[in-house]
Amino acid sequence: MCKIPMHKKDGGTAPLLLQELFMLHIPSIIKQFFGPFFLTFCIASFADEIKLSNGDVLQGQEQQRTENQVLWLSDNFGLLAINKSSIATINEIPLNGPVEPTIELFSNTYNGDLSFTGGYSSGNIRREDWDLDGDVQWRHGDFRHKSEINFESHRLHGSRPAEQYDLGHGVDWFFQDKWFWSNSLAWGANDDRQIDQFYSIGSAIGRQFWDSKLGSLSAETGLLWISEDLSDQTSDRRLTWSWAADYRRMLNNKMEIFHRQGVLIALTDMSDSELSADFGLKVPVVANLFTELKLEWVYDNQPALGIRSTDSQLTIGVNYSW
Repeated sequence: MCKIPMHKKDGGTAPLLLQELFMLHIPSIIKQFFGPFFLTFCIASFADEIKLSNGDVLQGQEQQRTENQVLWLSDNFGLLAINKSSIATINEIPLNGPVEPTIELFSNTYNGDLSFTGGYSSGNIRREDWDLDGDVQWRHGDFRHKSEINFESHRLHGSRPAEQYDLGHGVDWFFQDKWFWSNSLAWGANDDRQIDQFYSIGSAIGRQFWDSKLGSLSAETGLLWISEDLSDQTSDRRLTWSWAADYRRMLNNKMEIFHRQGVLIALTDMSDSELSADFGLKVPVVANLFTELKLEWVYDNQPALGIRSTDSQLTIGVNYSW
């Protein structure tokens, strides 16, 4: 287990394309922020497939399911009405037989992740790095609850450790099929960005495009109130427009890739914006235990005084999922 800091408080090693996009085109808010979403959506749009009894496979997305038919939006043939008797599987899950067809959208579920990364060096350079991430998600009826915790500690040559921590909780209410209303709150601090304390509360409308054992994709947009107390005794309070996406996909029913990103734009100052993105890969070791490779990237175009706009780090650690 080790942590490889690609870059801390320095924009030098962040992806060049993204840096140029934000540094040169910050006023073009829509272009610079919606590009990652369209990329994510295009990659994910081929995730669903239906296999017919005769062996034919159609890529696309399920639109509606009736007593006798499935309405399927095919990538190649448009909207199709397919008899259930002609369908073998949807996303490799049998439609008929003793096995449950697809995961019910409003079923009771419980799952979570716990990731740990640690690093220590001695000799000419003495350094300690610790990173703990955990999240739990559970469903009950039309409601989905999500709780998250994060703690990081970085210490160099006996100096005071720089710490980052945050706690968050959110509730999604599925008021219509795959549409949900999300409400969340969070609290924490970040020494690296000179934030002594922050809290946020937000509300958004989102869509769960799909959610199964093979993968999921959701996106949401709304308003987020942020309050930050900075180390220089100043405060920053702002109402922002927020947008976020969460994508997960199984590869060969073993490895898993995931991508999460978020956008914040202050409504009183459209040039005050922030983008965060996580990219990761989980490789199984034994049952429920994975090796996790993750890249975290944050860009803030109006950081605290003396703080650079970009932070990024690459971590390799252990993940336990259930």
